[in-house]
Formats: sequence, C-alpha cells, structure tokens
Amino acid sequence: MTLQRTRTYECMCLLDNREVRKGWQPLKDAVTGIFTKHGAKILSSRRWDERRLAYAIRGQQRGTYLLVYFAADTQSVTAIRRDLQFNESVLRDLLVECAEVPQTAYEPEAAFDVNAIPADDAPAAPEPVAAPQGEPVAETPTEA
Repeated sequence: MTLQRTRTYECMCLLDNREVRKGWQPLKDAVTGIFTKHGAKILSSRRWDERRLAYAIRGQQRGTYLLVYFAADTQSVTAIRRDLQFNESVLRDLLVECAEVPQTAYEPEAAFDVNAIPADDAPAAPEPVAAPQGEPVAETPTEA
C-alpha cells in the first residue's frame, strides 16, 4: 500500500520566446498539461513577466516566465520535473514546495501581446581591447 501525500507546489518555468510568439494560450495550456498529466490540480497559472536573460540559454537572450501553483501527490513531482526538463519549450524550471498560495496568484492575468516581445538581441561583439599602456619608448639619437 502506497501512502499518498498531497502538497502544494510553486513552479516557475522559463519559456522559449520563439514558442511564445506562436501563441501564448496554446503554449500555456501545453505546459500546464504536463502537470495535469501526472494528476496535479492546477491552482493558478499565469504569466509572470518577459525579460532579458543574464546569459543566453539555447541561443535565447530573452524569455517569458510562467508561474504555476499546483497541488500534487509527492510521488508525482519527479515525473513532472522530468517532463518539464525534456519539453523543448521550457528553457529552465524551478519547482519548490510552498506552504500556501499567495492571493496575488489568483488575480486575473494581465493582457499579453506576443507581438510586443522584443526580438532577441544579436550576440554582442566582443569589445575591442586597448593596446597595453607601457612605458614610453625613448628615442635614440640618429647619426647623420
């Protein structure tokens, strides 16, 4: 007999903006479908923000964050993490247990225009390196 324990979790997913531009709602439904596939009950899922990344991930300079609160059996969390890791649309994810869902999670999601997402920045060219500043070279007198 297996003991079932249901707990509340918070998951922040960083989504690939190339996929977000194809349609926010279908992508959001596909990602939250990973949770429900494993028996989780979605308590809240909403776009958190779209931001420039500190470093490129899979060639992407920007990403959109999806914040999901869900209740699930503790034994299903491993399968959820695995599916998130193998999903091409999810660049990164962070899943942690939380005591309670904040009230702000239940507020309606702000309108989101996927066409307003800035294009990925071109990889920055390396900055030119200045020539080392050495000691001045003394001129030697030339004989005429």
